[in-house]
Amino acid sequence: MNFARFDELTAKHKPLLGQAVDANRERRFYAHWPEIPSGKIYGETANADGEQAFKAKLNVDFDRLSQTGDFTLMGEEESPYGFTLGIRYPVYHEETLVGNAVEAGGEWSRLLPIDRASVLVEALERASALFFEIAYATMHTTGQGFMMAFQASGPHSFDRALESIAMGYFAQTFFTSETAWSKPMGKTTVELKKRYRIVPKGVGLAVGCSTFPVWNTLPGVFASLVTGNPVIVKPHPKAVLPIALVVAHMQQTLADLGLNPNIIQLAADTLEHPLAAVLASKPAVKVIDYTGGSAFGVFLEKLGAEQGKVVLAEKAGVNPVILESASNLDAVLDNLAFSVSLYSGQMCTTPQNFFINSNGVMEGDTRIPFEEVVQRFAAKVDAIAANEKIGPSTFGAVQNPQTLDRVREAAQWNVKVVREGGTVAHPGFENARTATTAILQADSTQNMIFEREYFGPVVFVIPTQDYNESMALALHGVKEHGALTVSVYTTDGDQKLDAEDQFTQAGASLSVNFTGPIWVNQSAAFSDFHGTGANPAGSAAFADLSFVTSRFNVVGVREVVA
Repeated sequence: MNFARFDELTAKHKPLLGQAVDANRERRFYAHWPEIPSGKIYGETANADGEQAFKAKLNVDFDRLSQTGDFTLMGEEESPYGFTLGIRYPVYHEETLVGNAVEAGGEWSRLLPIDRASVLVEALERASALFFEIAYATMHTTGQGFMMAFQASGPHSFDRALESIAMGYFAQTFFTSETAWSKPMGKTTVELKKRYRIVPKGVGLAVGCSTFPVWNTLPGVFASLVTGNPVIVKPHPKAVLPIALVVAHMQQTLADLGLNPNIIQLAADTLEHPLAAVLASKPAVKVIDYTGGSAFGVFLEKLGAEQGKVVLAEKAGVNPVILESASNLDAVLDNLAFSVSLYSGQMCTTPQNFFINSNGVMEGDTRIPFEEVVQRFAAKVDAIAANEKIGPSTFGAVQNPQTLDRVREAAQWNVKVVREGGTVAHPGFENARTATTAILQADSTQNMIFEREYFGPVVFVIPTQDYNESMALALHGVKEHGALTVSVYTTDGDQKLDAEDQFTQAGASLSVNFTGPIWVNQSAAFSDFHGTGANPAGSAAFADLSFVTSRFNVVGVREVVA
C-alpha cells in the first residue's frame, strides 16, 4: 500500500495514537498487543509457523534488509541451548551507514509529527505478525525461556515502542505550529506571523545488548524516529537476529509507503571488529541510546559531553531488597525466589543484595529468626529449580559463558555459601548452558564485595543491626553504584514513608511489599518509568518527556505582517 500523502494513514492510526497519549498521561494499565501467545489471539498456526520461519533462517545468509551499499557477510551467534545459528549478516562500512542515514534523514525530518507517528504505528502493526518468529530468535540468542522471549521481544517491547511514539508525538505538538501574534504599542500595533519548526538533532545510534535485544532497543529507536532522526541500530554480535527481523520489516514498510528504507538501518558487527565506538564518534551521530555495562556507558557519556551528543544510557546497577516485616512471609519469599530465578538473574532489574534484620523478620506478632528466613528463601529457590514443569522455562539458559565465571568468582570470596548454584535440565536441549541461583551470605562490612554487580544468578543476604542500617547500606549502594529497582518489605507505616522519601530522593524507583504474580523485575509500558536517569545506573527513563524532548529542538520563524 503506497500513500502519496499520509491523510489515509493518519486517519487509520490517530485513534490508537490518541489512546496511547491518554494512557501515558494517566499512567493506567494499557496494552495494545496481547501478551499471551494464544492461538485464539494470533492464529492457530502462528506458533508453529514462527518456529518454522526461525529454523528456516539457520545456516542461511540474512537477506531481508533493504538498506543500500556494499557489504561483507559475517555472523557469530550461538544458541545458549547448545547449537550454532550459522547466520551471516550484511556488515556495512560505518561511512556507508552514516551517509545513508544523513541522506534519508532530510526526507524524514520534513514530515509532520503526525505523519511520522502514523508511519511508525503502521510499521509496528505490520511487524507484530512476526511475534512468534522473533520469540524463537530471542530464545535462541539470549537464552530466555519461550514465554519470556515472546512477551519481552513481542508485545511488551512493541508497547514500549508505541509509548515512545505517543510521548514524542505529544511533545512535538504541545506548542502550536503557527500563530498570528500582535502587540499593542500605543497608537500602533505590531503584527507578526510566527511559525515553529521541529528540528531533529541528527543521526541516532541505538546500541543494543545481548540479553534483551528488542525490549531495550525499541524505546530509543522509536523515540528518535518519531522526532525526525534517522536511526542506525547496532545490535550485540551475539544477539542480532531478533532486532534484525524488526529492522528489516520496518524497512519494508517504509519502502511500501514510498519512503527511504535507510531511515532505519542495521549495523551488524563482530566482537573482533566492533562498530559501536566508531559510529558513536562520527560527527553526524548526535543521539546515542545505549544498554550494557558501565565501562562503555561511561565512555559514551564522556564522548557525548565532549562532542555535544545526547547520550541516553542504561548501565549497570546493584538492586537492593530490605526485608523487615511481613504479614505473610511465605508469600514474600515465594515472590523474591521467583524474582531472582527468572532468566537466571540476567535482568538489569533483578534483586542482588538482601538486607535482612539479624534479629529476625516480624511476621505479624512472631519474629522469624534470620537463619530461618534465609533457609526458607533458599528452599523456595530449590523448589523452582527442582520443578520439571516450571524450572526450565523460569531459569532459561545463560547467554554469556562469562556469567558462569562471575558465579564461580563470587563463591570464592570470603562469604558463606547458603545455596550453591546448580544447573537445570532442558528437555530437547541437552547441551543448554544453565545455572540456578547461588545464595551467598556476606557481612555488612563487606560492601566491597556485595556492592559489585554480579549480573546473573548470584544474590547476597546481608544481616544488619536494624532497619536503619539496612537503609544506610542500601542507599549507599544506590548513590555510589546505581540501582534500577529497590524493594522494601515492611508493615510499619513510618518505615514505608521513610523508604519512599529516601529512595525517591536518591533517584531510585521503589516497590513495596510485592507478593503474588507481580515482580520487581517487571516494568509496565505506559505506567512504569523504566529507570529514572537520576542515579548512576543510567541517564534515561523509558519513557518520560526528557527521553523524547532531548532528541529535537524547536526553532521559530517570525515575519512581519504587511
